[in-house]
Amino acid sequence: MNNADFKTRFAKLLSETSISSDASSDEVCSKWNIINKLLFKNIPQKLFRFRTCNTDSLISLQSRTISLCTAYSFRDKYDSLIYVNKEKIKDGVTDLINSDIMKNIWAGIEDGSMIPVFETFLGKERVAQMLEDGLKDSAEENKQKFYESAKQMLSQIIDNIDSHIDYIRKDRFTKIACFTEDVQSLYMWDTYADGYKGFALEYDFRDFHFKGCLNCPKVSECNEVYKNFSNLLPIVYSNERYDATFNVMNIICSDILRNWGVSDCMLPIDQLYWYKAYLYKNEVEYGHEKEWRMITRCPNQQDSDFATIPDHKCLKAIYYGPNMEKRYKDFLRAIAQQMNLLEYDVSIDASSPRYDLTISNLESL
Repeated sequence: MNNADFKTRFAKLLSETSISSDASSDEVCSKWNIINKLLFKNIPQKLFRFRTCNTDSLISLQSRTISLCTAYSFRDKYDSLIYVNKEKIKDGVTDLINSDIMKNIWAGIEDGSMIPVFETFLGKERVAQMLEDGLKDSAEENKQKFYESAKQMLSQIIDNIDSHIDYIRKDRFTKIACFTEDVQSLYMWDTYADGYKGFALEYDFRDFHFKGCLNCPKVSECNEVYKNFSNLLPIVYSNERYDATFNVMNIICSDILRNWGVSDCMLPIDQLYWYKAYLYKNEVEYGHEKEWRMITRCPNQQDSDFATIPDHKCLKAIYYGPNMEKRYKDFLRAIAQQMNLLEYDVSIDASSPRYDLTISNLESL
């Protein structure tokens, strides 16, 4: 399977696959296995990460770690900016309020058949108090309050959409590191390696996924319920943002119901939502980057906008930019020698009519 076919199949599979939050463990494993079966055999042997010559990059290299950050740290304001169709939500909830479902619920409240249902979610004491309060008003006034509460919920949903969109970009639970398939991209060297003054690192991640929680530096402190899996996934280049309408509506509704005292209420959410939200990018503007993302979701590293995970010796080589200062190059070469990394010089080929960079193998010091 060539690279383009894989990317097309992966995008289609990701779009069509949903893992409900109430799915059984067997179903979760089954669906992830389908994704991983396609993914693992198509991870490139070489992926590259462009770096600037700053303190953080040098420390990360020396410590053999991969640094990650929140989506909000990226310069592209559309990066991880999910799309939520507010009008669709508004129309859906409005239709529900005016539907026979609401009429039947109210009828069930009046004849008492719905009381056991409410007691299950709200508790008997609270329902008893609500019924006692209802005796103070007429049946018509109570019905009016019932429908007003539903309309209030719609208002709260709409009011919370923007904050949830913003939350996704700033979520400290999720950290990202970006890689590319192309180390000879002029654009990447200029944009992500400080105008050719930085360097690029080459990784072989083909076995990385199998290390599981060993990728987390705080694994010894971690409760068994919360485990970190760093997933390496290709970007889905699209002309449209990821549509998160269904998931966002259910998340917000669940939060509102919990605030109302409804216990154990979690409307179904696609577990892949927390990956899909970070994988869609503008095809026209960024398709040439050929990007892959390392997405780490770890509760033990959510006290900062940044995180680190060990590279587990997936780092194989370093490429020095043509405009790198000598002091940085000397320092990096010493590190590369200690780590037994392959070294390459990147240079401009002035003798060629093409816009190509030349990659030259460097001998050991």
